[in-house]
Amino acid sequence: MLSVTTNLSLMNKSFLTIRKLLNACLLAMFLVACQGEDTADSDNSQAGEVDAELTVSAIDKKNRRGRVTSHMLLGTGSVQGVYFPVGGVICRLLNRHKSLHRIRCSLESTGGSIQNLRDLRAGDFDLVFAQSDWQYHAYNGTSTFREEGPNKNLRAVLALESDPLALIVKDDSNIVDFDGLQDRTVSFGYARSLQHRIINDLILAKGWTDKNFKRIRRMNDSKQVGELCADRVEAILLLSSSLTDYLRDLDEECKLRLVPIEGAEVASIIKQKPYYRVGRIPKGRHLDSKYDTLSFGLGATFVALESTSPKAIYHVVKEIVENFKDFQSLHPSLASLRKKELPYAGISAPLHPGAIRYYREARLMR
Repeated sequence: MLSVTTNLSLMNKSFLTIRKLLNACLLAMFLVACQGEDTADSDNSQAGEVDAELTVSAIDKKNRRGRVTSHMLLGTGSVQGVYFPVGGVICRLLNRHKSLHRIRCSLESTGGSIQNLRDLRAGDFDLVFAQSDWQYHAYNGTSTFREEGPNKNLRAVLALESDPLALIVKDDSNIVDFDGLQDRTVSFGYARSLQHRIINDLILAKGWTDKNFKRIRRMNDSKQVGELCADRVEAILLLSSSLTDYLRDLDEECKLRLVPIEGAEVASIIKQKPYYRVGRIPKGRHLDSKYDTLSFGLGATFVALESTSPKAIYHVVKEIVENFKDFQSLHPSLASLRKKELPYAGISAPLHPGAIRYYREARLMR
């Protein structure tokens, strides 16, 4: 019995010794691998890669060896909306070259602009989509963000698609511009609709009141097209992003056309309220229009915090600009976006240093 016990003891000791040796070998292999990666990082930096001197933020986590693992998390919007698929496009572009810049992109669906901006401030995301007016209010601490106060660390990265107002009349109407709405029965949607609030700024800029119209009928957006076709209103106003939905079941006998919204007053509004921007509804997209229709409105923007890695932001902008045609083709809402608009359109917060660096290299800004 003693012999058996002794043998078991020796076997246990031998097993422990072998396990220690294996652990030591694994540790040595791990350290060599880390040194190799560190050396590769150094070589890449010397070969002219973008600076690896990164700001410590949610995007860059350094382990004990000092190696940087960059993971960029995007806050988008509803899965059924525009921001989520556009975020997927951006991540796809960035991840194609992750072996070069060592930045991995992923995204989450969210509740939209206001929640995105609050979560960004709390450090839950590295980059978020935000409607241009909410970017302005978050930076300045106005409107919904009054209680939180200004977020002066907010930085714009780029402008995305615009969502201009769509002014629609019957094809045989003699209305050719916004001034033609005087003494007409019109609908701008329901009183608190986004397009109603935007057009109120234009009405004020023109020095008009409700009395300049024969009648303003307030109604849900879903009813406007039907009321126009039935000749119960002479013009309606929708957001261009909603036209596909509201024109889908248009009666073939009801011929409609788009009317531009432009002029000195529009330029004045954009100067006073920089979250507005000029937009165009591309020809052929709606109502068989033969020309682009100019208008104005809000737009989507991409924002980060000042502490977000300049290297990461640089590469986000670089991938979009250098693959711009591919970027535009991946979602219909991006088709009318122009490269020169990226640093400016609807942007009211200061640009992120990483974005500025690339825009200057690409000669998109002075």
